[in-house]
Amino acid sequence: MRTQAGVEAATETGTRPEGACDAVQRVRAGLVSGRGWTGIDVTALGRAELLTTHRDLARMRRELDGMLAYSSAEIARRSTPEDGQSGLAKREGFRSPEELVASISGGSTGDAHKLIEVGDAMNREENAAREENAARDEARDEAGSNSGADGGYGAGHDADGNGDGTDGSGIGPSAVVVELAPRFACVRDAVRGGKLSIDGANLITRMLIRIWDRHKALGLELSDIDRVERMLVERAHGLSANRFARIVRQLEAQMDFGRHALTEELQRQERFVTMFEDQAGMFVLRARLDAETAAPVRAAIDALVGNALYNRREKDQVVPDDRTVPQIRADALAALAAHCLGCDSDDLPLAATTVLVRLSLADLQSGDGVADIDGGSQPICISTARRMAANGEIIPIVLGGNSEILDLGRGIRIFNRPQRIALIERDGGCAFCGAPPGYTQAHHIRWWSRDCGPTDLNNGLLLCSTCHHRIHRDDWQIDIRNNQVWFTPPSAIDRKRVPRLGGRARFNAPKYQAA
Repeated sequence: MRTQAGVEAATETGTRPEGACDAVQRVRAGLVSGRGWTGIDVTALGRAELLTTHRDLARMRRELDGMLAYSSAEIARRSTPEDGQSGLAKREGFRSPEELVASISGGSTGDAHKLIEVGDAMNREENAAREENAARDEARDEAGSNSGADGGYGAGHDADGNGDGTDGSGIGPSAVVVELAPRFACVRDAVRGGKLSIDGANLITRMLIRIWDRHKALGLELSDIDRVERMLVERAHGLSANRFARIVRQLEAQMDFGRHALTEELQRQERFVTMFEDQAGMFVLRARLDAETAAPVRAAIDALVGNALYNRREKDQVVPDDRTVPQIRADALAALAAHCLGCDSDDLPLAATTVLVRLSLADLQSGDGVADIDGGSQPICISTARRMAANGEIIPIVLGGNSEILDLGRGIRIFNRPQRIALIERDGGCAFCGAPPGYTQAHHIRWWSRDCGPTDLNNGLLLCSTCHHRIHRDDWQIDIRNNQVWFTPPSAIDRKRVPRLGGRARFNAPKYQAA
């Protein structure tokens, strides 16, 4: 009997483990036959083969979801209110196509609605052709009516029956064009090819439809929408739906900051904190905060939580800290309140805690556009950024402006506060996993002691404790190129050692620029 270590070794050398099967091919065959994946043992797979199998299965799922979206939209097309009781869904005994699709899939009506929306977006080319044909038919019918009404000669014809076939405006039936935009050809191809998930496609199409509804006021053309669509499809690769949603939200705020300003004001009006004591004697606190109000609260609590986790991992403690992260947050909130009530203790690790607001010089001068708060995903308006910057503990990072000299060489080991601010600007938080800045520490890429690495920005990197240990344990290579962080995996993780982008360039939306 082979050990797991032997299986791993055989996989890494390129040979197939004894008794291992091609799981993906068996799953494909099982889907066709109706057996599913019964009898497939993934415990026999080595690490590399397990990950390859999982990626292939995930791609298969995206392909199947794409087809489900396509068929779900067709079910909805045959179940419109105009169809009445003869509609497909009602004939099957359901009130809506979402209920019919959900009953077949076993999922929720919300999931069914998402499938229908994505499928409808994928069908836009076909829908456009249908509407264009219907418009032409209607125009021909109207032209025929007009012909009969004026003695056989339609508008646009002379007494001899000659003319250009128009109604006098120069536009004939054959020139009727229905503008249905955007048509999401890039999303459609990516979904059909298994490269884009239903969640990712739904985020893109919903956002771009909202933008298109106001495209004239925003001065946008179809080409602008198409360009953003392609960019978002590319950025979705390798990101979870939650991470990708942040990029979509940031980009939408950049493109339509007028509507975002209204949304921001509504969110501010809806902020609240409720506090009460329940029957068990526990104090219940519930809050819903807008981005501006939440920024200092989150920054302070994250700093205390990050410090506790760092001490737990890095320092020997007389009494082990076995608190959960929610418990640490509760204790952090209590510590902050006690500190504000007059506690003269100076050992709270808040000295390096700063709320950073990022905005471009052009946006600052014009007053338009949006800014980002580090540690949060909700953009804010420039007017809000200006108001926040009036607080001495909130520092605006103006991109494109002059900055102080931050490189200190070997003169000091610990990165100082201005350097940390600059690192937050570049990395956005943990450069490897995207954790908020409060959970990170500044580390030397070339070690201070072993490699005599300087305390310079190009040798600095923000990492949370978990990623810091992972990178050193697995021997990842780190490079700074053009002010971007790149991680090169070891051959044990990726034989080709393809560099992976990290930091803000990976986890944040790019700056939108109109064509």
